[in-house]
Amino acid sequence: MKFEAFKYLWTQGIAKTAQNVMDEIPDVLRKDYAVTLDISDSMCRKLYEQYDSIRKEVRDKYFNTGNNDENKIDGHKICACITGALLNVQMITYKMDKGQVPVQIVLSNYALAFLSAISVLYLFLLSDFAKEGKEEYYNKLKEQAAFLFPETNWGHDSYVLGRIKALALNDVYGNEFDVLGYADMLFWIEKYNIDKLCN
Repeated sequence: MKFEAFKYLWTQGIAKTAQNVMDEIPDVLRKDYAVTLDISDSMCRKLYEQYDSIRKEVRDKYFNTGNNDENKIDGHKICACITGALLNVQMITYKMDKGQVPVQIVLSNYALAFLSAISVLYLFLLSDFAKEGKEEYYNKLKEQAAFLFPETNWGHDSYVLGRIKALALNDVYGNEFDVLGYADMLFWIEKYNIDKLCN
């Protein structure tokens, strides 16, 4: 993906999602922990470079790309690479000099990484429906305005919070981010939404 295409995803998905995550942090916590969000052009470029590095590594390790890059990686892997890039490039920063940092702040970059990938995947599916002439599904998804997620069992975190915590725990335990495994999870989220729209 060229920078111009990434910039569109940044503007329509990633930066909006980042602002939404930031807006969920109460003002008092933002002030107490000096929480800041960087959605500057330079951050967009930095994120793109990180994304492109991860994408190239995935292609080199796992795919026969053929001549002139004719075999491109799919949208799920692109979104997983964006997630990996967001985990490496912290768009939300905060100070930890006040003792224990509230969980909402600690999880903010993980929330941003998960939700940004989901917003980009949503944009990809809208685009696919438009290209395929599936106007009814396009309109339903547009009206829905976001992806839906499966219900979890009583007493468990919501599906979204569970995925955000899983990203955080991977970091805590020093596990390397698994792009292909994450792409598979994104495939199933997309399929869940397609099935809901089509039935």
